[in-house]
Amino acid sequence: MHRHRFLDKTLLAIADVAEQAFFSESHARMQGLLQSIDVRIKLVSFAFLLVVVSLLHSPQALWVMSGAGLLFAIFSRIPLRFYLGRVLLIVPLFSAIVVLPALLNIITPGETVLVLAKLDHAVTWGPYTIPAEIAVTRQGIWGAITFVSRVAASVSFAVLLTVTTRWSDIFSGLRSLFVPRVFVMTLAMTERYIFVLLRLIQDLARARKSRTIHPLPAAGERSWVASRIGFLFRRSMELSHNIYQAMLSRGYHGEAIPLARPRAVAGDYLWLVFVLLFGGIMLALERGLLR
Repeated sequence: MHRHRFLDKTLLAIADVAEQAFFSESHARMQGLLQSIDVRIKLVSFAFLLVVVSLLHSPQALWVMSGAGLLFAIFSRIPLRFYLGRVLLIVPLFSAIVVLPALLNIITPGETVLVLAKLDHAVTWGPYTIPAEIAVTRQGIWGAITFVSRVAASVSFAVLLTVTTRWSDIFSGLRSLFVPRVFVMTLAMTERYIFVLLRLIQDLARARKSRTIHPLPAAGERSWVASRIGFLFRRSMELSHNIYQAMLSRGYHGEAIPLARPRAVAGDYLWLVFVLLFGGIMLALERGLLR
């Protein structure tokens, strides 16, 4: 089986990032439910859904929110493999580090479910105490399920927003909602030129590979990577200065003027009412069930 070298894997990863961004743009151009909603209404509605997710405490309610995100993806013509791949990839990445320690009675005391190790005696280290019996607790498992469910629901809505909306429309909508222009312009410049830096990294790696006869030792590889990091930082500073000067020479005075102004129609307000009712019902049902 052919094994790619580390440099080849890096090039493939960079190309994959650009490819995913391209496909996200293509999904935003489809004729679907979320693609047809005014960007300002969409931003407000998804911000409200994220607030609702943060206020819910039962895994069942969070599962309903994740199911709603899945239905939104289906009605927006987002391929399920693409959608679930993004959600399921991010959820373990961000939650595993927090969830795994929280399963143990060291972090979450409670009813023992599975004993992992036994010590001769409890160990006290400052304000922290490691019990003599290290075990997984029922409260820790329940807390981990709740946390992972909340992360999954939040990520699903974030993915839906970014996949079904072009970044230029998001920035225009944020400005229409009176978000400070410095913040919006910083986001816009970051999104627009991050791929320029990615292409520069790809060119640097390809140029080095084309001029390499045999692999360098580990120390030489680390030295090359460190030097390229410094070069990339210097190049990014020069690029940002040149871009700003070019913007000033073309009449930029601190406000980016969008090519198209967003306009809301009756269907957009119906969507907003639906989202508000849905979130309110979820909060009311959970409060009623928990009492």
